[in-house]
Amino acid sequence: MQANIVIVGATRGFETLTYSIPQALDGRVQPGHRVLAPLRSRKVTGVVTEVGERLSTSELKPILEVLEPRPLFDRAHLQLMEFLATYYMVSIADAYRSVIPAVARVESRMAYTLATPPDALARATFTRVERTIIEKIAKGAATTRQLEKVGPPSEVRATIARFVADGILERRNATTGRHRETADLVARLVDGAIVDGVRGAKQREVLGAIANAGAAGVRVENLKAAIEGASATLKSLASRGLIAIEAAPAASNSGAAAGFDLTDEQQVALDAISPAIEHRRYEAFLLWGVTASGKTEIYLNLAARALAAGRNVLIMVPEIALADEIVRSFRARFGSLVGIAHSAQSVTERWASWMAAIGGQARVMIGPRSAIFAPMHDIGLIVVDEEHDASYKSEEGIYYHARDLAVALAGFSSCPIVLGSATPSSESYANARRGRYRLLRLLRRVNDRAMASVEVVDMRREVADVRKLAASKPTNGAGPGEKNSQAPEIPDTVPLSNSLVAALRENLASGGQSMVFLNRRGFHNFLQCHICGNVIACTNCSVSMTFHMRDRSLRCHYCGNHIAAPDTCPECKGYGLKGQGFGTERLTQTLAELMPGARIERMDSDTSSVRGARARMLAELRAGEIDILVGTQMITKGFDFPGVTLAAVVNADMALNMPDFRSAERTFQLLTQIAGRAGRGERPGRVIIQTYAPNHYSVRAARDQDYARFMRRELELRRDLMYPPFARLAMVRVEGAEPQIVRRAAEAVAKALAKDTTPEGMRVLGPAPAPIERIKQRYRWQVMIKSRELKPMRAAISAMRAEVGPSAERDDIFLAIDIDPVRML
Repeated sequence: MQANIVIVGATRGFETLTYSIPQALDGRVQPGHRVLAPLRSRKVTGVVTEVGERLSTSELKPILEVLEPRPLFDRAHLQLMEFLATYYMVSIADAYRSVIPAVARVESRMAYTLATPPDALARATFTRVERTIIEKIAKGAATTRQLEKVGPPSEVRATIARFVADGILERRNATTGRHRETADLVARLVDGAIVDGVRGAKQREVLGAIANAGAAGVRVENLKAAIEGASATLKSLASRGLIAIEAAPAASNSGAAAGFDLTDEQQVALDAISPAIEHRRYEAFLLWGVTASGKTEIYLNLAARALAAGRNVLIMVPEIALADEIVRSFRARFGSLVGIAHSAQSVTERWASWMAAIGGQARVMIGPRSAIFAPMHDIGLIVVDEEHDASYKSEEGIYYHARDLAVALAGFSSCPIVLGSATPSSESYANARRGRYRLLRLLRRVNDRAMASVEVVDMRREVADVRKLAASKPTNGAGPGEKNSQAPEIPDTVPLSNSLVAALRENLASGGQSMVFLNRRGFHNFLQCHICGNVIACTNCSVSMTFHMRDRSLRCHYCGNHIAAPDTCPECKGYGLKGQGFGTERLTQTLAELMPGARIERMDSDTSSVRGARARMLAELRAGEIDILVGTQMITKGFDFPGVTLAAVVNADMALNMPDFRSAERTFQLLTQIAGRAGRGERPGRVIIQTYAPNHYSVRAARDQDYARFMRRELELRRDLMYPPFARLAMVRVEGAEPQIVRRAAEAVAKALAKDTTPEGMRVLGPAPAPIERIKQRYRWQVMIKSRELKPMRAAISAMRAEVGPSAERDDIFLAIDIDPVRML
């Protein structure tokens, strides 16, 4: 037998290779298995994609080891990986490399260590390259690839060969990655195994313990604890085919806690989706429900039905913070059956979650976008909560959209998918209108609670009132009746209207909790010198650095660069630096000054970076120990805190003014979502939105919480301008270290793409510098393609890459292909 294997070790230039299956592994290698295979002089990890008799007529190397008893991926996930590679135009090997945790990529490399350190006399005659190689290896073993960085590769390789021949260096095999299963394992005797001929005392002892356990087998962990050296013995017995090491039996779904009584609308939705679970049928549902309408309770009931049918469940959420929140609800219902997988876990924790999924201990997996790749076998239900959220789109590596991959995975798994949102994306709404998704509505909140009342504050009037107040005060020696000849200066403070401050104080006095949203971190947006006008910018990116008061630092929120805030201007050396603008840190300080007795917390990526901090804040908010929670976008999504009776948006125009055709949609979604945080308990809710554009259609629709009206207007504009959902988009991002080379490469990309354009069919926009032209010392240009159909657009991109790609690679230019881009920056 033979197997096609995708190589996922850190080896470029290899995609799928064919290996033979040795007799010892006959019958144990299946599609989806993670295996160890030889590649030249190394051992690398691969994933089996196909097993057959005559896949190749060449002489083949044998597979060395199967790394898990059960396949890592089932057939549905193997199909998903093929779809990922094809749709997003990446190699299949890159697709697997981006998905499988680094700890699971077992591979060996030839490393070099010092055998006989050269004496001082020999060192005196060394060239710079020779001396650097010895110094580097003296600190620890190094591979050829690591050593090639110290000088010309050919010279380095020749030096290494000479040092090995002279006995100065020695080769050794260095293996990285995890070989062994980390989930619960059980060892059982293989049916028909002949154990009488086993001679070793240790092997007979281990076999006896396994035989005594009967058909149920014995847990590997217990064997290792009871018998010294059992680990190597088990591996030897398994390789001889005498025992099988398998995942422990999957947890059963007994004892799931009872749920709440459903509303009529919830019951209608549940009854519509359940038949697809029972009949193992793909169907996509768009669950459009107002905030606090009980979508989570529907998810819980559907999950119970999928588990009762013997299948598994995948629940996707946009943020890690929301994953923690929804895990709490699911664990209250399903206990230890619930697992979690996200990027904030260590690689070991994430791998343990994967192994729990393979072994059946975790039958409900919850997590953000990367959870789509968790090896859940036989999925019977997929839920994508807050499906409209842009966080589902990966913005690095492979630019995949997890929501769209989830729809594809549901099709491959023959199961229903539920896309839930109070503000569905325009693409999903259009798919529902076209009949691709079945639309289900939840029009009322649970217990018929009223929607929060929304008040829009026109900040233009607030500014005008401040000017009038400033003008009425005597300045420059003028008397109270004399007019001030100079235009009054607006105080540089956080713009909090009188209405908002009064509402916060009133809510505090009545014992209510408040959420205040501002989607900008830091204290000041930047520091500017009022003497010379210089703004302190990041040396790596074409953006200003944000001032953080906590440690008096300037930080770049794109590359992570940070410096201590200077006392003098770096340009003119004067003492004219002054902070401009405001972020959540300054907003928190201002609110504390206005309401000294309030318990105020701030939730953004600065305060949530410490492990456990986010969970602590949410627990304190739920317990009523926080009066006002200030936060960025992470506080707007899906949280259910009955004590929150006031929600406020400090500046609704930030998203509205972004250079992005989706800016109006994002603004409406943000405002509606933050409005949904208020009034979820017994007390009515109130929402205050501050804006300089109160008449914009997205703000007016959010005020009235009228999604249908907003979407009608938005879709009219999209249709006229040939934007999704009425066209397909792709973005080619061109990145490099030299601005002129990047510009020429972008022009070549646009020229190659323009060969296939037509006024009505496909258009090319650009090339143009990206809105943020430089990030991490790399210059960025972009070319956008609009097309009525996906197929000709993909063909044009493929032709462009074949034409421009080789020269771009020579010039160290990176061409990133983003199919269905979400962010335009």
